[in-house]
Amino acid sequence: QAKAMGRNAWYLFSDNDRSRERIHTLVYWKEKIEYSHLHDNFVLYLQPIMSVKSKQISHYEVLLRMQDVDGTIRSPADFIPAAEHTGLIHAIDHMVLRKSIAQAAKICQAGFAINFSINLSAHAFNDPELLPILKQQLVLHQINPENLMFEITETAALEDLPGARLLMKEIKELGCGFVLDDFGIGFSSFYYLRELPVDVVKIDGSFIRNLSESSDDLILVNALCSVARGFGKSI
Repeated sequence: QAKAMGRNAWYLFSDNDRSRERIHTLVYWKEKIEYSHLHDNFVLYLQPIMSVKSKQISHYEVLLRMQDVDGTIRSPADFIPAAEHTGLIHAIDHMVLRKSIAQAAKICQAGFAINFSINLSAHAFNDPELLPILKQQLVLHQINPENLMFEITETAALEDLPGARLLMKEIKELGCGFVLDDFGIGFSSFYYLRELPVDVVKIDGSFIRNLSESSDDLILVNALCSVARGFGKSI
């Protein structure tokens, strides 16, 4: 705990301290993540993204789930925090990348045109192995890079703007697209929209949920859409 607080510090042990409970939870999920990797218990769900006007599905967002030993399907909210704390997050990013591209290639080889949007973690920007793995998988499966988009949250991008800009630039040079999720949640959203080479923005859900009832949200969403389109981005 002292180390987590910034080192060169002391921490008083207490029977009422909840840090032990947090550590037990961390170890619990770390073991589950490692078991799921070993037994290939991570599964991908494909969520169709449809245009309301045309009723056409433009692409599918790849969503990660973990199948527990009892068959329960776990959402990323259960295991991603532990993966981030234990350093397993890069392995999860790599696994999602490989599985997604292999699945997309399989569908394309069956004669169906399909586009995938693949979520990357906030730690993708400091992962030196991510780009080489992506290049390797594109060559291995002979898939058109234009069929793939990569999705990162605005919050994650803001934490490391130079790293975000560099990774996006390198991935876009391969021919893939980029999606900025949770758009509008930060005070500097418009500035970062100009700075980051994204193709599509997804407006944060907090602005959308009450859109039909809130005139304030309607004004904000209109403004976000107007600026995004002005920069040549899709919504």
